[in-house]
Amino acid sequence: MNQFVAERRLCACYGVLALLLAVAVVFVAVPYNHWRTTLNICPGTYFENTDCGCIFYGVNTFRDFNGGHNSLCMYATMAPIPILVYAIIMALFHMYRVCINSVGRYEDEKSTSMQEIEGQSIVVTSRARVTQRNDSVIYCWIPTACIAAIFGVYNLVYAVIITDGFIKTCNQYRNYLVRELRAAGDQTSAIHFRLSCQSIYDYMDYIQKSPTGINDQNWYINTGVLLQIAIICAWVCVALWIAVVVFTSIRAYKERHVLTCCGK
Repeated sequence: MNQFVAERRLCACYGVLALLLAVAVVFVAVPYNHWRTTLNICPGTYFENTDCGCIFYGVNTFRDFNGGHNSLCMYATMAPIPILVYAIIMALFHMYRVCINSVGRYEDEKSTSMQEIEGQSIVVTSRARVTQRNDSVIYCWIPTACIAAIFGVYNLVYAVIITDGFIKTCNQYRNYLVRELRAAGDQTSAIHFRLSCQSIYDYMDYIQKSPTGINDQNWYINTGVLLQIAIICAWVCVALWIAVVVFTSIRAYKERHVLTCCGK
């Protein structure tokens, strides 16, 4: 894999990362904004949780269904933005180098030429074109790999939190459904063990009442689908960060003979 191919792949990875992170931000923000008033009915005192409009980590109480603390949804909405901006910058950078400069395109490429001398002899020569030593990017492969690894861990934590929050709300709302529907026996078993989280969130979309006591939401969303898409995007991004680390590490190894920021 020469430098041109590596940067083309990095351009694709960063571009897809930027797209998926943007989708994750939007698809978390929409359900959060939709539910933050309805779920914000915490019974706590001043020193307890009184700001619980988050769709993640919902809690089934003896009387109502409350959301998780709003800070969780603020994190889920804002956390991807720094790595989103970084991904956009790196995607544009590598796009420029691939589409405009074509740096490293002929690295390790071998060509042959045939020459006829005095009508008898044929001489075959081969040569290899290598990356220009004055290309400053070769000094940045190790730092870029380290940054990608850090952001990969950061993205992993984000994916774990929103996945866990999604599942906790789903499980808590199962208990709420059993109470609200006065389910018993096989109905309770079906709610707890047969209905998927998508079905549970469908119930939530249509029967969850606002603090006024009636379902006065003037529009409905598919909360389960939006959150699951955001979760899938977050986990795919983790895989893409791993791919970025691999590609940049390979380039760092191939350029190991060149002085880098970490030494020779």
